[in-house]
Amino acid sequence: MNSLFSAAAIGPYSLKHRVVMAPLTRMRSSDGNVPNDLMAAYYAQRTTDGGLIVSEATPVSPRGYGYAKGR
Repeated sequence: MNSLFSAAAIGPYSLKHRVVMAPLTRMRSSDGNVPNDLMAAYYAQRTTDGGLIVSEATPVSPRGYGYAKGR
């Protein structure tokens, strides 16, 4: 059994541990689904040396948000 804190390779990426942050539906982007400083700060606060964060996706249509957008 591999240790959670042992190195791993995922495709071309070398990770120093196996703790991966899963994608979230934070919807922090600006109008037009443009990434912004808030998103950069959010992920920078959660990053680790040699870790992997699978970031949120951008909806491909107005109906793809999964909930009513209050804008």
